[in-house]
Amino acid sequence: MKRKIWTSRLACLALVGVTVGGVAWAAGTQGSQTDPLVTLSYLNEVAVPDIMAQVDQKLDQREAELTQKLQTAGGSSASFEAVKVPAGKSLVLTAGTQVVLRSGTVKSTSSLTDLTSGMGSSTANLTANHLYLATAGGQKITASTELTVLVQGSYTVE
Repeated sequence: MKRKIWTSRLACLALVGVTVGGVAWAAGTQGSQTDPLVTLSYLNEVAVPDIMAQVDQKLDQREAELTQKLQTAGGSSASFEAVKVPAGKSLVLTAGTQVVLRSGTVKSTSSLTDLTSGMGSSTANLTANHLYLATAGGQKITASTELTVLVQGSYTVE
C-alpha cells in the first residue's frame, strides 16, 4: 500500500511539473518577433485606417461647428479693414476693437493696450505697425495728419 501512495504521488508530481513547464514554454513564445500577438499587417490595414477615419470625422464635425459660429458672429468683424482718418478727426473705438497704425501722425489717443510690446501706450503716440487693443468703449485716436489704420471691430470717425 505504501508503494501505491508513493507511485501516485510521483505521478502527480510529474504531471504538475509537465503542466508548469508547458505553461512556461507557451508563455515564453507568445508575443515574440516570430509570433506577435498583433500583426503589423493588421495594424497597417485595419486598425490605423479605422482610427484615422474616426479622427477625420471628428475634425470635420468640429470644423463645421466653428464655421457656423464664425458666420453667426459676423464674417466681416473677423478681418481687418483699412480706414483713413482725416487730419483733425478722431477714430472712436468700442471695447475689444483692434487697431494697427500704418501711416500718419497721431495728435492724441486714449490709453490703448499695445499687444505687440505688451504695454499700455502713451496718450500721445502710437508706434507704426504695432497692434493695439481698445479695452473700453469710447477710446479715441485723434489724427494730427491723415492716418491710415487697420481696424478689426466696431468704430466711428468723428
